[in-house]
Amino acid sequence: MNKSWVKFGLIWGTLMAIIMNIGFPLFDGEAINWTKAAIGLPVWLVFGLIFGYVSRKKPVKKQ
Repeated sequence: MNKSWVKFGLIWGTLMAIIMNIGFPLFDGEAINWTKAAIGLPVWLVFGLIFGYVSRKKPVKKQ
């Protein structure tokens, strides 16, 4: 069974966590809140898995 959507979702969630919790504060010139980043990482990973599951390609069944 192909679980590429899991890998895709985890990568997407990790990238979003980095961008939202580290990238944007650095861009805005603010200090990074590491507590917020530590809490946000698992949240983004869960949403990444949901995103990966929803966006997976379903095989077309021929009738």
